[in-house]
Amino acid sequence: MSIKKSVVSTSNETLVSDNVSLSKGYDFKTISGVDTLYSYYPSNEAYRDFFESLAQKILSAKEQYDGFIPKDTLRIVIGDKEFFFNGMSKGYYFFIDTARWFRIGLKHPSQNTKLLDIQVQCEATGIYLLGLVGLIRYIEALVSPIANICSQLTRMDGNIFVQFDLSSVIEKDFIISKKRKNRREDGGRRGYQSLKIGDNPFLARFYDKRIELIGKEKRSLMEAYFVFHGFDLNKPIWNFEFEWHRDFFKRYGIRTVEDGLKNVEILFHHCMKIIRFVDKTTLSQKDLEANRWHRAKTHPLWEYIDQSYTFNAIPQSYEALEKIIPKKSVYNSKVFMMEFQNLLNKGVENDVYLSQENVQEILKRSGLWFTERTKKLLKPFKPLPLIVDGVNYVLSRNRTPIKTLPANLTLISTYKLKQFEASLLKALHSEFTEQDWDISLITKNLKAIESEIKKRKYEQSELELWQA
Repeated sequence: MSIKKSVVSTSNETLVSDNVSLSKGYDFKTISGVDTLYSYYPSNEAYRDFFESLAQKILSAKEQYDGFIPKDTLRIVIGDKEFFFNGMSKGYYFFIDTARWFRIGLKHPSQNTKLLDIQVQCEATGIYLLGLVGLIRYIEALVSPIANICSQLTRMDGNIFVQFDLSSVIEKDFIISKKRKNRREDGGRRGYQSLKIGDNPFLARFYDKRIELIGKEKRSLMEAYFVFHGFDLNKPIWNFEFEWHRDFFKRYGIRTVEDGLKNVEILFHHCMKIIRFVDKTTLSQKDLEANRWHRAKTHPLWEYIDQSYTFNAIPQSYEALEKIIPKKSVYNSKVFMMEFQNLLNKGVENDVYLSQENVQEILKRSGLWFTERTKKLLKPFKPLPLIVDGVNYVLSRNRTPIKTLPANLTLISTYKLKQFEASLLKALHSEFTEQDWDISLITKNLKAIESEIKKRKYEQSELELWQA
């Protein structure tokens, strides 16, 4: 964690609800860093045997407790550390170590294969005792017998503790952002006690830390941490943080825990520009009445918090963030086969029976059934023209002659239409004997004839009614 201490005393400690103008500065103490981090790790070859042993223990515990395992009852050992069962969520069995430094989630290696098998959630107790980097190194050494140490970052919170009552200055209505989903929580007589802006995959949140710690196990640890860094426990302590999730990281090419940690500072500063608290005293009366708050300058309190944030646990990258524009997805045979394989895996998991004939029938009707010969046809097949005894035909892919219909069927007699229909049905039956059907033109012509014949029957019925 990083700390910024005030150099001189300031009279700004007693600021109340009125906004402070740009000429008035801030100089309160801050402690900045990362206080939440979730990541995934791929399992190695030893994991399957480990999980099968774990599954037996879980099954025995369920039988013992009538299907429900109370928290802190089931115990397992990973490496040289003991863990308690801490519940189940989204297919993962979660365990927390006895010191409550971190939680680890474990899932079946053959289920929900889109997610990695091992999930790690760093707890505040471990972060503030060992330091975040020290805790991560400890965890990775511990799980290395069952995991490949190649992390995928899924959540990280960059935070800054401030010795200041943020609710005394920051007004919800003057926070400018595209993320307008705000929630005021636990409002008190003097103002709100917490405020949230935005939603996944990126949100801002600030709240009264002293109130949040009431009744929490980590209270004594956090108070000792604040005192060590020079905070006065009798004065306001607020936490200001950005919560980032995987979809947000992907926009900037951040994948691993290391990627996230070395970009914490620039991410924090970037988000302070996406969400701004503005100084309404810099707006004209006309802009105020028209709610044109985006024209206001950033409030000095917001600028002070932004400038105070540092993270020195690992060297930082100060290259400008470049948003990655995703390529337009193309749905091709490769993507189809991946999805088809996933569907088959789901069928296997649920003991679904499929006959080869049924699958072939579905594929044939869909037009996706190709042989090795037809796979080589990269361009659409064009029917070949043929004239026999003055009658026009086209040849299908299987060399079946298909009689060509005139452009205007209304000029043809019903008898002639029936002849065309019989010829097309003969061609259709001929195609059905082939392995790879080519019936689109035949069915198109048959539908045209059917439509014309129905039309004539209707007109004849109308005429008979009129003459009756």
